[in-house]
Amino acid sequence: MLRSRSCAALLLVLVSGCVTRTVTPREAVAVNSPSGRPGGAEAVARLALTLDASGDTKADTLYAPDALVVENARVRLGAPRFAAIVNQAGRVTITSATENVEGRFAWVLLDYNWVNPAERRVEPGRATIICERRGESWKIVHAHSSQQLPWEP
Repeated sequence: MLRSRSCAALLLVLVSGCVTRTVTPREAVAVNSPSGRPGGAEAVARLALTLDASGDTKADTLYAPDALVVENARVRLGAPRFAAIVNQAGRVTITSATENVEGRFAWVLLDYNWVNPAERRVEPGRATIICERRGESWKIVHAHSSQQLPWEP
């Protein structure tokens, strides 16, 4: 029994090492919430999507170094990080957003569309972004996004 637990613990450590990453921060990005308050978690989430759609590397400054980003059940280590964003030739429009804050954590749910006018293409997506207050700003510690399945209404 003890041996199987040791093997399981070792396997867990090895697997978790395969999906971690370190982000080297670039120049910081100033963030204002839609209400005008500086640094709101919803504003950080909106900016993360917008920068991701354009391929802007300043998006890296919005994430904690140990952040985990999952797109359509795959761990993402770089742009595009969010589901439905096909390449940097389009833009993102956010159709709805909700923010919930509890202590030093906030979670933001975003429904969005990636739009490429040249291809007359629209790809819908949904993201849940968890932020943690670190100092005076919010940092993304987890983001999970997915696309609507073809058979869903």
